[in-house]
Amino acid sequence: MVRFLLIAALAGLGSLPGQAQGIIGDVLSGKLVKPKPGVWAWYDLTDKTEGKRYFLRQAIVGEERVKRKDGYWVETEVVPQVGYPAIYKMLLTGPASDPKHVHRVLLQEGRNPVQEIPVDPDAKAEKEKDVDQTSLGKEEMALPDGKQLEAEHLQVKAGGQVTDIWVSDAVPPMGIVRLVSPEGELVLRRYGEGGRDGESAIGRALPAPEQEEEVKVQVNGGISTNISVGGKGP
Repeated sequence: MVRFLLIAALAGLGSLPGQAQGIIGDVLSGKLVKPKPGVWAWYDLTDKTEGKRYFLRQAIVGEERVKRKDGYWVETEVVPQVGYPAIYKMLLTGPASDPKHVHRVLLQEGRNPVQEIPVDPDAKAEKEKDVDQTSLGKEEMALPDGKQLEAEHLQVKAGGQVTDIWVSDAVPPMGIVRLVSPEGELVLRRYGEGGRDGESAIGRALPAPEQEEEVKVQVNGGISTNISVGGKGP
């Protein structure tokens, strides 16, 4: 389901309401907070529809001028507990919810070659109807490492669904601290700037098929996850 939501969100950016895209669509279509190459955040992602857990990394991995505007390469990497990661990289000049801000989209699933998903520069953003967003005030959020972070609690009602989002400008690239929707839950684990987490993972070497059946890899600051050699990602 997570793989489906990722593809649907990327293919339908701007053409589907944010709520219809599910939790991944909400993450991908957000506004960049203090954009700067090298900033990153790791999350725990739970898919409620299938009861599966993933690790999700968001990072700004580069910048590029696009028609006299500052553009940023925003990368979203989804790492399953068993399987190869899926990586999505977008060149944005603004929120991805509007197609005019999405200039290129690259996708790599597991060991498959990188592919470019066509974008329509003339596509029009579809306005969401009957969206009710309410601020429930500031709340102290505890991160897994014990740090405290103040975040604003927003509740969004649209299409008969309710999504709760906790946001903070202290957490680039998109300010998300926690997101709870009918499809799943996203919880911030750690964030920072620079190092391997701030670099693009597209094209990064994966274990060769002739190696062991299962290889332990370190993601998310030392958390172990299994890669099943020969897998196709989530």
